[in-house]
Amino acid sequence: MSIALKILVVIFLSGTKFMFAIPLSIIKYDFTFIQTLLFSVAGGVLSIFVFSFLSDKIYKFIASRRKNKVKKRSMKNILAIKTARKYGLFGIAFLTPIFLSIPIGTYLALHFFPEKKKTIPILITSVVGWSLVFSVALTAF
Repeated sequence: MSIALKILVVIFLSGTKFMFAIPLSIIKYDFTFIQTLLFSVAGGVLSIFVFSFLSDKIYKFIASRRKNKVKKRSMKNILAIKTARKYGLFGIAFLTPIFLSIPIGTYLALHFFPEKKKTIPILITSVVGWSLVFSVALTAF
């Protein structure tokens, strides 16, 4: 596999399933600490921007499909609402790269906290922080 394809895989995986991208980058592809940090942050930040742009369209699409339907409460909905109420934007941002995925976390954060100028930098900070933690932890071994 070429180096360019490996980089694209890590960037794409960082944007969707962040938690798996860094171990793949370090263990399987033998990227250095700086490369891993750079590619995982790039993928995460790119994904945040793409899904923040798409979040309005997704929300409108979901709302238009549910006009006549009764809203059902699922465990995911209840957990998202409780997290947003109890821990706020920082709680969602903290959980997004690891437990949620970046697309879902970005959508939830912008749904509950729609001010993009405040929400997006907090999400980016979370991605950079988690990337740093995982990169340091995995390259130390």
